[in-house]
Amino acid sequence: MAIPPNVQPVDVSDLQAEFESLYIPKDIDPMLLALWVEREQHAIKLKAQRGQPPPPPKMFGRSLARLFPAYIGIAVMCFSIILGVLQGKEPTLILQIACIAFLVYTFIGLVVGIVAEYCVTESVETLLRDVVKRSRELVKEETE
Repeated sequence: MAIPPNVQPVDVSDLQAEFESLYIPKDIDPMLLALWVEREQHAIKLKAQRGQPPPPPKMFGRSLARLFPAYIGIAVMCFSIILGVLQGKEPTLILQIACIAFLVYTFIGLVVGIVAEYCVTESVETLLRDVVKRSRELVKEETE
């Protein structure tokens, strides 16, 4: 069976000969492939270490888990200050309300960011697992 026209071979020799070559559709974003290759390299390193437990996940090392709290907290703080000024409240009361709103919504943003990071990571990994599965099926059909 011939390789479909929307499929191109990708060399992944840096995966320590774990895979020979994969057939990846052209419309797949290269960043998704880079993320998958990074995850595979990490998995290979963990397999090599075998006796050691994997490192704990970095909660604040991820971009969405850092960006959501910052943007949501700052936006709510600015909104609270503007609303307080428009309502004619005292400056100390405005700052108290703004600081409390900042802390509360920063925590909410952290939770939203962690959930968003998990959802994005899972969807990308699922997509790449499907691509690898289809690639292996194509290679298997070619060799038969």
